Amino acid sequence: MERLCRFERTSEKCMTAVRQDGWELAHVPEEVKTPEMCRLALDNSADLAYENLELLHYVPFPDICLEYIKANNGCGDVELPEVLSALAPGVIDSRIADYAIEQDGRCLGVLPAHLQTVERAEKAVKEAGTEALAGEKVRAELKTEGLYRKCAEHSWMSFALLPKAERSPEICLLAAKLYPQETAKRPDLIPESVKNGCNVYSLCKMMEARTGEKFTYQQMTDFYNGKPLNVRRMEMPDGVQKDKAVKFDKEKQEFSFSAIRQERKRGLRM
Repeated sequence: MERLCRFERTSEKCMTAVRQDGWELAHVPEEVKTPEMCRLALDNSADLAYENLELLHYVPFPDICLEYIKANNGCGDVELPEVLSALAPGVIDSRIADYAIEQDGRCLGVLPAHLQTVERAEKAVKEAGTEALAGEKVRAELKTEGLYRKCAEHSWMSFALLPKAERSPEICLLAAKLYPQETAKRPDLIPESVKNGCNVYSLCKMMEARTGEKFTYQQMTDFYNGKPLNVRRMEMPDGVQKDKAVKFDKEKQEFSFSAIRQERKRGLRM
């Protein structure tokens, strides 16, 4: 096929060549290729385990590529992001994108920019954690505080892999609550600015030390944002406050106390 002039590469000759050797597809003009010819080429390529992905680059039909990817997923040593990288430009469509993300979240960075949606990014992070956002080609606007928080929720290792600049006080507090043993062993993963600043992470450490209680992530984020928190006792520099509703003003960095409101229970008349 390579020795023939382009106008001599007819459909019949191309089909005959592909039957003999699937790699002849590389020399078939685009306008001559058909789904049947591409299936035949892949079947005759002896490449059912992704040992060589070059032939897949010459298949212009998304349906055929998706069939081949599904049939060979998990076979051989080549991982799915590399398989997607081998496809010809413009071949990856929404169906390939959805399947790839469900199988391996790291595929997010291989998708064309217009297919990197918020929904797919969330699915990618759910599957692969921080590794889903690590690719250089992942859209920058997808790398939000909320999505990095989902990375921390994925696993301890996913939190550990977060870029240092993305370990916000909220995310560090979440990790401390989800993985207390691991964060205790690796205090170096908490940035010094988080440990020493006035933020929800340091506030939680202070409140637990002064009250002797343990608080949830949601309790502390609500408290940091102004919602009163009922405590049995809390040690303060000027004495101990008992059975109080404490409120924190993050602007003034001050505590205020008030009596816990008692709700009256109304009896039912017989």
